[in-house]
Amino acid sequence: MKDPVQHIVEDTLQRGKQALIFLATKPSAEKTAEDVARSLGSESKELAKLSEEILHDLGKPTEQCRRLAYCVKRGIAYHHAGLTHGQREKVEDGFRNGLIKVICSTPTLAYGIDIPAFRSIIKGVQRYGGKYGMQWIPVLDYMQMAGRAGRPKFDTVGEALLIAGTQAEAEKM
Repeated sequence: MKDPVQHIVEDTLQRGKQALIFLATKPSAEKTAEDVARSLGSESKELAKLSEEILHDLGKPTEQCRRLAYCVKRGIAYHHAGLTHGQREKVEDGFRNGLIKVICSTPTLAYGIDIPAFRSIIKGVQRYGGKYGMQWIPVLDYMQMAGRAGRPKFDTVGEALLIAGTQAEAEKM
């Protein structure tokens, strides 16, 4: 069976809509984007052009440039502080103009950037909190991530989904 996020993304794409997927870490954002790109992505000339721009953002491509370019070529992207400013900007613009259909991101995308989507998918109810270990997502963080869905000037409806990692987490929510 596919990961629940894959099912939700598949439904979102079938509706002709876009989604933001919020994950706890940079590696999980990258892996989720690659998994979605591999199974649900689709290609176009415009995506191939954007992919090439992202690939050569640093002049000489790094492994991260290649991974992001692969995802973008399939209409999926990831976004986090480890990307170059140019790469983040290209991903954001590609999403705004509807070329990129899904962005897998750390929660930082929820703050200060006006990126609306039909669905905001928050995978995991806990985040690493330094010396305190794993902690529940703060209410403000949840509201910022969920608030990306169905922004009034962009859409008439939106959906925010919070996905617990375990049954025990779901029962505690």
